[in-house]
Amino acid sequence: MRLAIVALLAVAVAIATAAPPETVRFKPTPVTFSNANATLNDVAVGLSKSSAGVTVAVESPEAAKAKCPVDFTGTPFWDALETAADASKTRITLRDGGKRVILEPRPNRREISAVSGPFRIVPRSVTGRLLLDSDTIFHDIQLDVHWEPRLPVFRIDGNPRITKATDDKGTVLTVAEGNARHHPTASLTDMRVRLTGLTRESKRIGVLEGEFRATASAQMLAIPFENLGDKLPATKTEEGVKVTLQSFTKTDQTWEAELELLYPESHPFFESFEEQKWLRDNRARLVSPAGKPLDPDSEDVTAAGRKVIATYRFKTKDNPAAKGWVLVCETPGPLAEATVPFTLKDIPIP
Repeated sequence: MRLAIVALLAVAVAIATAAPPETVRFKPTPVTFSNANATLNDVAVGLSKSSAGVTVAVESPEAAKAKCPVDFTGTPFWDALETAADASKTRITLRDGGKRVILEPRPNRREISAVSGPFRIVPRSVTGRLLLDSDTIFHDIQLDVHWEPRLPVFRIDGNPRITKATDDKGTVLTVAEGNARHHPTASLTDMRVRLTGLTRESKRIGVLEGEFRATASAQMLAIPFENLGDKLPATKTEEGVKVTLQSFTKTDQTWEAELELLYPESHPFFESFEEQKWLRDNRARLVSPAGKPLDPDSEDVTAAGRKVIATYRFKTKDNPAAKGWVLVCETPGPLAEATVPFTLKDIPIP
């Protein structure tokens, strides 16, 4: 018995002292652009050419002509954009689900924000409320979170985990816990934080520090299958994702492609109601020898854990099994759940 207890204690100590798992972080897009005589429009054009997936524009003719000398050497995309906005006294306005940014003349106050890798966090509103029955005052903060559109995010917290919250005098604030999670279809979403402890003497929220989880893929994959008339199945593996074209058959004028995708064992867990959420970007298309793409007329895509079964149906009078045709399977690269830290300071309150 004593030996068993000693063994159990040894295992417990080993677990307690083991190194914690490495935190997953998605890297930002680096920007290199240098021009001592640049206008803001020049900078917008330069940033649009990055691989972040954001088109940057300046609609005001006066702002577009304003001098904006910059020197970016491997600078993270959002840091570069904020530097240009600060230098030109403009603000970052999101359009088209975060895929487009307009640099607009801003009020005197600079927009409060935090950049964390490919993510950017901005407080949009603070609402104070009084519950008369309990005489409790609380403040709701709405945070806008957006990210580089080239990064497909499939799940993200709706309530960040706040690790530090104080007012401008250093008074510690209480944060209500929440467990909401969003499944965004664009490159932006909102988050909510509820604080208690702000008083009439508080002028602003001094520090709001925390983190949130985001389930995403670092990239989209495009996996081609040539020679569709050859013997099947055919398997290709890219970035750890195994894709098998099981069959490619014809019924009347409809060609049916059956695919099976197997993701790495590190694939994050999704509840059954969430499975379809991360399949949103899975698609397939036929490409003719002339390079003309043909989208499917119907499809069935289902997931069970890390396995995906997909059937795509194409109606065409052509013969895609002939030489030169290609079936391209588009799917996210390996998914990971990242922890995104942020710190916001000096948030005004009503």
